[in-house]
Amino acid sequence: MELLWLIAKCILIGIIWAALLIPVIFNNGGAIKYILTVCIAAALCFFFRGYNALINTMTLIALVALVISFISSMAVFEKESKAKSKIIAFSCVIAGLSYLVTVLFFSSVHIL
Repeated sequence: MELLWLIAKCILIGIIWAALLIPVIFNNGGAIKYILTVCIAAALCFFFRGYNALINTMTLIALVALVISFISSMAVFEKESKAKSKIIAFSCVIAGLSYLVTVLFFSSVHIL
């Protein structure tokens, strides 16, 4: 039962990261690309489950960056709707990855 719960959590993390990565990686989305990205992200989450606190914090930071980016882009990018989704997704991915780099390479920095 615990294994199923762990797989469900990894799939949820995979869904979140796939939604953020699709606009950054691909020019246009699609069901196959989304399912493939979810599976890859979930598999990475499952194999690196020893770093679950780091993965959860990266996801939380990416989601907070999503909200902040969306609110700020409404004011700045009013008419550029095509570029807006890529910019928002890219800033969320960079926010999560910057936390990863900060924690892994600079152990004296404790953000949260």
